[in-house]
Formats: sequence, C-alpha cells, structure tokens
Amino acid sequence: MTARRGDPSDLFSAEDYTLWCRRLNAHIPTDGSAAILFDSTISEPADLLRQVILEAFEGGISDRFVSVFGHGNRFLNEALSARYGVEPSQIVCATGATTAITMALRILPEDRRGVIVETPRLDLLHHLPQALGLEIDELPRRGDDFGIDPDDLRKLLGRGAGMVLLTNPHNPSGQVMSNQRLAQIADVAEAAGALVLVDEIYSDLWREEGFTPAVQIAPNMMSVNSLSKSFGLFSLRCGWVMAAPAIARRIEAANTRIEFGASKLTHALAAHVLQDMPRFDGYWRSVLRTNRPILERACTAMKADGLIEGDPPAAGCMYFPRIEGVADTQALARQLWNDHRVLVGPGEYFGQPGHVRLGFGMADGRLGPSLTRLHKALLAIRNASSGAARRRAP
Repeated sequence: MTARRGDPSDLFSAEDYTLWCRRLNAHIPTDGSAAILFDSTISEPADLLRQVILEAFEGGISDRFVSVFGHGNRFLNEALSARYGVEPSQIVCATGATTAITMALRILPEDRRGVIVETPRLDLLHHLPQALGLEIDELPRRGDDFGIDPDDLRKLLGRGAGMVLLTNPHNPSGQVMSNQRLAQIADVAEAAGALVLVDEIYSDLWREEGFTPAVQIAPNMMSVNSLSKSFGLFSLRCGWVMAAPAIARRIEAANTRIEFGASKLTHALAAHVLQDMPRFDGYWRSVLRTNRPILERACTAMKADGLIEGDPPAAGCMYFPRIEGVADTQALARQLWNDHRVLVGPGEYFGQPGHVRLGFGMADGRLGPSLTRLHKALLAIRNASSGAARRRAP
C-alpha cells in the first residue's frame, strides 16, 4: 500500500522543521520505495507496548490506573525517581516534553521575561517561548563538538534573561556536554539570577556512557525528558520536568489553572513501562547495536569520497555531518528528495546551513540500503554539478 503522495514541489518551502514534519505525511510513501533518514527517534516498539497493555489490563484494571489530577501518577513518579536518582517531590509530569518545557517557562517573573536559546537548535525551543510572549537571545554552540563558551552566556545574561534553554544531548548534533561545562554554565546563570532548563530527551541512549541529569549537577538546573525519543513511545505522550523541590512547586503553581493533568490511561501504561525498563532498554540497545556499525561503515565510505565531514557522536541515534562543498543544504535536500527519493533534515531547519541531520534509530532493516542510496545520490549530484561547471568554463 502506498501513502498519499500529494504535491512534493512545496515540501521544502516549509518555514521551519516543525511545519516541514507536519507536511511529510502527505509525501512519504509507505511501501519502502523511499530512503527515510531524517527521523531521529527510535522506532516504536509496538510489540513491547502491546505486551505492556495486555499485562496491565487483560486480567482486570491495573492498580497503576489512578488519578493524575493532583501531583501525577504516583507509581510513575516513584519509577522516575528510582531511574533518575531524584526525589518524587522533584518531578512534575506532563503531556510530553513540549508541555513540560512550556510549564517550566511559565514560572518566569514579569521582570525577567527574556530567554536565552542555544543555536543550532530544535525550532521548538524558539516557538515555545515565543508563544508565551517571551524575548529570545541566541547562544551559539561552536566547533566540532558544538560546545558552549561560558563567556558567551555571561554576556547575554547581562541583558536580564530569566532562563537558559539547552539540549543535552544536543539536537541536532547529538553531542553531549560534559558535567564540568554544565556546572560552569550553572554557575554563570546563578550569578545572574537565572535558571537553566536542559532538554534531555535523548539522554537515556547515553546511560552506558554515564550520563548525569542536569538537575543533579546544580540546584538552578532543570531536566526535561520523555518516553518519546529514546524509547519510541511517542504514543503515550508522557514527559516530565525534574527540578529542585521548590522550583517544582513553582511549576505546579504556575500551571494549576491551565494544566489539568496528563492522560490517566497513558501515564498508567508509562508507569508499567518505567517499572519494567530492562525490556525497553534492551530494545533500543539492540536497535543501535545493529545500526551503529552500518552507520560507521557508510560514514567512512562517504568521507573517503569527500562527500561529508564530521564523525558520529559516541552514542545516541542522530548524526549531523557537514556536506562538503554545499552551503545551501535546503536546496540539496530538495534535490535528494525530488530526484533520488532520499529524505534528510536540512541544516537550515536547525539554524546550521551546510549540514544535514541523519537519524539511525529505525528498526526495519532499511538503514544500510538508505545510506547506500544517499551515498550514490550525493555522488551523482556532485558529478552533475562538476560537469555543468566544466561546460560553462570558457
């Protein structure tokens, strides 16, 4: 069966990544004829989710099926507490990470309505504060590791911002910031009276590397996470923010009249998932254990042909290489799709032209063939461009 194709001519005219993603459903065939490499989410473990649902409700109503109206599902909070090393009083659950970030932004006082947002960045980090009428300054992430210079942050905080928004692992590069650098950032923010919110939705993929949630590094840091990206359980819409108890209570108070709790059903299922994590950790580990060698071989081959630059991060499921000799990667992505049916995320949608974002968390066995198609397509485009240049030469 083939999905609706729609008119692909305007696919890459979308203003930003979020709108682009919404358009994709009308253009991506579901028959395997396209090489889909933009998605940075671990494939949904539908069979595991089915097992959880059956185990929770087949013999009756699960005891985890409790109200979330007050302080969330208590079983879920206890499981999150055990997994991430915080107290239940530090956790505020929400309908996904996007809502969790919005809830945290609402605690900014009237005299501190500025927000500092990293760049390159996921566009939602701009959209969410903009929707609340907050002012935004951009904090550059530089170099091959997309690091942050505390002096850059210090200068921006001099304008009176109340919060700093970061991702760790960084989206789109997948790079992880060291605990030492995060502590420096926390100190700079603390001196300016600002909070730091760190979106950590890919952090579980770094557990074996010893990842530490930002909330454990400094009391003015908050961590946001969800089941959507690392676990592929986006259908549960379960996210949370972890903060010092006093900050967590401020978040609850700021949202008490407008956020009425997440889904009782999906957060009950999320509690079962969190209390049985070995199966779900085993799933994403098996996906990446299969896919990482495939990605690394493809990267080596494309670098040998002078097509890309930059190494994949040590863990995770995304890669943000620079495309050699290409400045307009939105035009390149359009050509890859229109002429070769290869879909990548252009760097322009993340504030970093010249790069593309590749995801390698799919579990359908198509990563190798898709990367081979990308390699061949980049070679064909470069050869065609070189031939045209020779023909134009006097």
